[in-house]
Amino acid sequence: MTDDHWGPTRRPKGKARDLTPEQQALAEDLHVRALALRAASDGELSIREAVDLAAFQLGLEAPQTGTVDGVGA
Repeated sequence: MTDDHWGPTRRPKGKARDLTPEQQALAEDLHVRALALRAASDGELSIREAVDLAAFQLGLEAPQTGTVDGVGA
């Protein structure tokens, strides 16, 4: 196992941006998935590859917006 740590980072003061609750949930889901993918790969995936793969997986899932076939329910 490598010594690199991939934890949350902070933006410099004045550069922070407020996320909507939906954006925050998506960012957290992406982060958790990427961490799990990278851990399961035994270091074979870079951080970027893990994030790319996690984003791809999220894109394959059906949207959770309360719509049916793209039409509001």
